[in-house]
Amino acid sequence: MKTSTENNTLTIYLEGRIDTNNAAEVENEIMEAVGANADGNLVIDAEHLEYISSAGLRVLMKLRKSAGKSLPIINVSSEVYEILNVTGFTELLEVKKALRSINVEGLEEIGRGATSQVYRIDRETVLKVFKPNTSLEIINQENERSRNAFVSGIPTAISYDIVKVGDCYGTVYELLDAKDFLSIVENDKEHLKEHISKFAKATREMNRIEVDPAKFPPTKAGSLYVLPRLEGLCTKEEIDKLRKLYEIIPDRNTFIHGDCHLGNVMMQNDELVFIDLMTCGSGHPVFEMSSMCSVYHMPPKFGSREASPLLRNFTEEESSEIWNIYLRSYLDTEDEELLNKAERQITAVASARTLFAAVFLPGLIAPERLEEMKRTALDYVDEGLEPLVFD
Repeated sequence: MKTSTENNTLTIYLEGRIDTNNAAEVENEIMEAVGANADGNLVIDAEHLEYISSAGLRVLMKLRKSAGKSLPIINVSSEVYEILNVTGFTELLEVKKALRSINVEGLEEIGRGATSQVYRIDRETVLKVFKPNTSLEIINQENERSRNAFVSGIPTAISYDIVKVGDCYGTVYELLDAKDFLSIVENDKEHLKEHISKFAKATREMNRIEVDPAKFPPTKAGSLYVLPRLEGLCTKEEIDKLRKLYEIIPDRNTFIHGDCHLGNVMMQNDELVFIDLMTCGSGHPVFEMSSMCSVYHMPPKFGSREASPLLRNFTEEESSEIWNIYLRSYLDTEDEELLNKAERQITAVASARTLFAAVFLPGLIAPERLEEMKRTALDYVDEGLEPLVFD
């Protein structure tokens, strides 16, 4: 048995087998280590534990009682987990299975975004590999939101396993014969209007589904909450103006993906399935449409399209066409006056939301581009706010 102490947490590493032959010895070693760190937290790491008998389980029970606090057991193998589960210990202790490892070498890459890459494992499953330094906490949060979205009727893929991929984490999804929708559009521009219209209508239907704000945080409230963090990029007066822009947006308890563009949707049996729900929430569809605006309308407008991998296979004219088709299909109108007003409102919101990139993703957007976006949002406020022309 080995131990380590860090940040007032004692970690006990169990190894090999714990049975009647050595349970008493292991118990003495554990109690001695715990006694030397009585005021700290305690974690059991079972990565190298091969087997535990009833005698070993009694040691864990004594440890839990003597500690008088929670007793997390991490990195538990499938075999040991089965023992703990059958004996009811998974209900008494915080037991976490060890993550299985997957090698992506030789796997087909079927999608790529700013935070992850997606690979095809087999006909029924895909693997989303997150960028390095993406915490397990964030991944667990996305998986929980994906499950909540699936139960709420959102057309999304449900995850069923978190894995290790080298130094990164990944999530396995069940997606039968699914294909990356962005690649479909890139390789079939002849039917661009059909593809984008299908995407826009699917997004609109998704945005009409009512959800529980307790499970899907209101996007508007979240934006207002973090507005003060723009200090340094904006003056107090400018932040107050941006607050007015957000406050005029109506409150709605309908689903918002949060980062809805062609790179975050898969085609499965002619149906669109939305993935990457890390930033999903609830609110008005202007927040949803701002994502497409940020990708396909604003980069050409601000001269920054080269920085977007989502535009790598589209010309500036094609990018603008995608935005125009999307806007018309989502709003289901050819009324030019309404479309122009809607585009101006969406662009203002998209510009305001992009400013947060300077806070959460420093260096992602050039300072001069951020200044242009800030000016776009502020000009809209200065010229006179008006109610949104769509819902």
